[in-house]
Amino acid sequence: MEILFLCGIYPQPYKEEFFINSKKGYQFAAQNLQEAIVDGFVANDANLFILTIPFLSTFPLGYKKPIVKYSPSKFNDIVPTECATFINIPFLQEIASTAERDVFKWCRSKDGKIKHIIVYSLSLNLMKIAIKAKNAFKDVQISVIVPDLPEFMGSNPIYRALGLKKSNVKGVYNNITFFDNFILLSKAMASPLGINENKYIVVEGVFNSISETSQEFEFENDTKTILYTGALSQKYGIDTLLQSFFSIPNPDYRLVICGDGDAKELIQEFVAQDNRIKYMGKVSNELILALQKKATLLVNPRTPEGEYTKFSFPSKTLEYFASGTPVLMYKLPGVPDEYFNYCYTLESLTHEALATKMMEIIELPLEERKIMGEKAKSFILEQKNAKIQVYKIIELMSKNQNLLDKNLQVKK
Repeated sequence: MEILFLCGIYPQPYKEEFFINSKKGYQFAAQNLQEAIVDGFVANDANLFILTIPFLSTFPLGYKKPIVKYSPSKFNDIVPTECATFINIPFLQEIASTAERDVFKWCRSKDGKIKHIIVYSLSLNLMKIAIKAKNAFKDVQISVIVPDLPEFMGSNPIYRALGLKKSNVKGVYNNITFFDNFILLSKAMASPLGINENKYIVVEGVFNSISETSQEFEFENDTKTILYTGALSQKYGIDTLLQSFFSIPNPDYRLVICGDGDAKELIQEFVAQDNRIKYMGKVSNELILALQKKATLLVNPRTPEGEYTKFSFPSKTLEYFASGTPVLMYKLPGVPDEYFNYCYTLESLTHEALATKMMEIIELPLEERKIMGEKAKSFILEQKNAKIQVYKIIELMSKNQNLLDKNLQVKK
């Protein structure tokens, strides 16, 4: 099985450079999931080639360099990785890009073999390239990993004002039917996408085991730290977390927040009022992992309000659980029920309820909290690891590859 992963991953040797040059929009969650997927294919001995158009904000406001050009590399010194060259300026990224040429080159290099192109995300640009390859080469099957529905994917205000967001969403849905396989993060996605049950599987997340870090970090002595890491959007409940913590009088509690987003100014307002709250800004993934392991409690304040919650699985869930630190979250409709056996949950959406629950968990005996954290860690490592989750993808592709083989034989 020859597989091309057409994605937006940051090639490993250049990750730090992408991070430094990103003024905003560095995709931590997407990077972790894509790395985990690659790790899973490697663990299953797949013949994989990575072609990436790194997910970046554009020059000059979002990224420091106007041209993206990097030499070929290898993921974990194993998987050949090529980064398409492109001009990272609005409206030029797709026109001035080598991506399509690079995909066709790979297809020609695998002449006579069944080829699979797996597209990461419902990026219209990536989808169109895969579809063109399928039309040009009779032995190409195309699949798409769907972390978000297009209408719920972020975009800048100018893009929306010009009507390009609406046009993009329409384009995605118009091109869905060309794909052979779908890997969904939530079963609820199948209905709006209009896909048959035999064409998709649900893989809500893949634990990125290669994200383990040797970095050390210690919080203040004799304090109890509540930690949030991730996108700082008010729709994800950051305001609720801040107000809830602010109402807790205990001077030994700390709230630490890492990330970037539209709630940054609100966070800074609370930091100015309460010296127990610390905002660390955009930090490396290695430091995030170190912080998660040392915190007292990890919180995801995203509530089940809003239609989008049934179509999404918060990627931080796997990362949080794998840290071994106890987790508090709401029962989100996009999260399979089995996860709630390994974390603390609450149903009331009030600030008071969240504050009470955080205090209740933190004041539990240390041994009780450790047991919950270790159970969650074992669940992720044993049942949601890259090899197991990606094998499900390989099974789906193999099943539909057999159909493709039969069709090609009939045509011959």
